[in-house]
Amino acid sequence: MAGRAGLKRVEDVALITGRGRFCDDLPQRIDTLHAAILRSPHPHAEIRAIDAGAALALPGIACVITGEDALRWTRSFTVAVKAAVEHRAIATDRVRYVGEPVAVAVARDRHTAEDALEAIAVDYRALPAIVDPEQALEADAPVLHAAQGGNLVSDRKFRYGDPEAAFAAAPHRRSRPLSAQFRNAYRGVCRDRRIPTR
Repeated sequence: MAGRAGLKRVEDVALITGRGRFCDDLPQRIDTLHAAILRSPHPHAEIRAIDAGAALALPGIACVITGEDALRWTRSFTVAVKAAVEHRAIATDRVRYVGEPVAVAVARDRHTAEDALEAIAVDYRALPAIVDPEQALEADAPVLHAAQGGNLVSDRKFRYGDPEAAFAAAPHRRSRPLSAQFRNAYRGVCRDRRIPTR
């Protein structure tokens, strides 16, 4: 806005000279646990079994959390539209994108938690995957959420003003198909999180 001066930033000097403090720099309680997330290598697969026995036998492991625990302790995230879609913090019966969390190893330190991931055995049955949104709408496309019955979750139309008049009056017009990119809203999960015990 004209006439308004920007606020002077006061944090930059500490950050660019290496004197900033971040969450990782804060002191930890001696009983703090660390978590590492095992993520799916498949874009679409059924989870037939998870064997965490070898991971649980490692010294320093507190627990391994799987989809069974998510079903027992949590509810599905709320989705923006009414649809028969269940989504939890950890995959339960199948994975639907590369990198979806499958298990979480919790241990006394970060290295032990990460080592435990290699000891967790997941039996996957790979399923067909489609990355093109238009192909995903075809009748024979593999369905991500069986209860939904198809990959079309929401079909809504909005109209504001007089678009025909606006296009007719526009000095330039182009016509081309729109490309769509879909991202799962929960992909941005931190790989490791320190969890204080109680």
